Amino acid sequence: MLKVIIVDDEALVRIGIKSCIEWEKYDFEFVGQAEDGVQALELIEKTRPDIVLTDILMPNMNGLELIGQLSTRYPHIKVIVLSCHNEMDAVKKAMRLGAEDYILKLSMQPDSLLEVLLKTKAQVEKERLQNEEKINFESVLRANKQVIKNGLYKKLVSGSTAYSDFQKEASIMQVQPDFTQFLVIYCTIDDYFNAPTKSRLRDSHLLSSSFLNILKEGLTEFTKAEFAELDDGDYLILLDASVHAASNHQVMTEFYRKMNHSLKRYLNITVSFAVSGKTTSLKDVPALYSKAKHASGYRFYQGRECIIFADGMTDFIDKEIIFGLEEEKLLIEYIHANDYDGVKIVIERFFNTILSNGIHHPMRVKMAVLNVLYIFMKVFKPYEEQMPPAYNDSNMKWTEMILDAETLHDIKGCVDEFIAGFIQSMLSIKGEAARPEIMNVKRYVYDNIEQIISLEDAAKFSNMSRSYFSYIFKKEMGDSFTNFVNRTKMEKARDLIIKRNLKVYEAAEQVGIKDEAYFSKLFKKYIGVSPGKIKGKGGTYE
Repeated sequence: MLKVIIVDDEALVRIGIKSCIEWEKYDFEFVGQAEDGVQALELIEKTRPDIVLTDILMPNMNGLELIGQLSTRYPHIKVIVLSCHNEMDAVKKAMRLGAEDYILKLSMQPDSLLEVLLKTKAQVEKERLQNEEKINFESVLRANKQVIKNGLYKKLVSGSTAYSDFQKEASIMQVQPDFTQFLVIYCTIDDYFNAPTKSRLRDSHLLSSSFLNILKEGLTEFTKAEFAELDDGDYLILLDASVHAASNHQVMTEFYRKMNHSLKRYLNITVSFAVSGKTTSLKDVPALYSKAKHASGYRFYQGRECIIFADGMTDFIDKEIIFGLEEEKLLIEYIHANDYDGVKIVIERFFNTILSNGIHHPMRVKMAVLNVLYIFMKVFKPYEEQMPPAYNDSNMKWTEMILDAETLHDIKGCVDEFIAGFIQSMLSIKGEAARPEIMNVKRYVYDNIEQIISLEDAAKFSNMSRSYFSYIFKKEMGDSFTNFVNRTKMEKARDLIIKRNLKVYEAAEQVGIKDEAYFSKLFKKYIGVSPGKIKGKGGTYE
């Protein structure tokens, strides 16, 4: 309901207007009347009307002065001028001051007054709706500014929108940078898939928001910056290149070192950066971002938590890596002899050869490693039927683990785990791990999987010293007791998740682990994927 007041120095005019309209019928509320502009301002302060009907010629403060006051102090109030035929110049001036409409007092009829009032009412409601939409838009913009920014820069970098369209949208959405020289950086969260679990935030959106907040805070005293998440865990960072520090490699390296220190402290994650080049136009960002992202491939060799400067980086060697026939023959001999140390020597030499022959494309390295693992599987093939189904299931992980590995160090760790498990399986199949003490300990672990069984516990169970038991177990099984226990627990947990549809924390508790984050870390290490990924895919691997 809109509030209306009348301002006129003639009482009969005020009474006539008040009585000729059925105010409530048309969703109006008559809230008062005044004899001049001074009284009107006092009344307006108290009643806060939406519409003011005012005469022009009045004592103390005339209508034009009142309209001027209203346009300054209460610009939302609509003014309808009550005029006479000889006041048209004043009416024109009133309209210029902001009056909405006018009506001639001498010829005024209730219907014509109502028509003007309803027209003004419609304008008030229209402006209210527009104002609400504007407020809602600004509220949504504030709440989703980063999401909007992510989407715009993603379209720009991918080439799915023209640069001119990007400029228009960025201007409308108020997300354009407030600096004009840009240093383009690619940033990625290391081991992104497991980062939410490691950070204990358990939500990738919350992790991204927290990461950006820490990054913004860290950059506050360094330089201006803009950020956009272009893919899961991948970010575009634009630094103000006019700041000298942004061009100094040593200063930037130290800054990123401190940034990773804060991220590890507060979120238990690390990130890697690749810096490309400068530009004065956002139009060049896609090419520079692509250059930085390509350079980030060197993280495969440098490891996580690194900073790479794209300028001067050479291309990868895109050439097949050959595992020589003599080395393959030697490896097979060591495998058949269950010579774990000999196998490790050949594999270590293989990785050293990869590094000594140049910077090969990561995919070439991964394919070469898979070819070497295939040698193990060829040796193992005659014994496949003697292994339980659970072992065959676990072998599904190795290709995925190698292909998904972010760094050469990760691949080396996968290979070490693969070899340890392989040797253990071969020893078991050939009956060469038949020492009763060791077999009894294995059975004890299987039967008490929900217990925490330490090396000391196992040694005591076997009536051996800790060091001697450790030596005998590794000699017989080809792996340490701790690895055997952890692998056994994780394989049991995987079966509980897949076959009994247990929740992750339930499976963790069933194998004696209360810390879900630690459980997820172990599961990823020994099974090759996170427990949540298996759970989410119904127990299948992609």
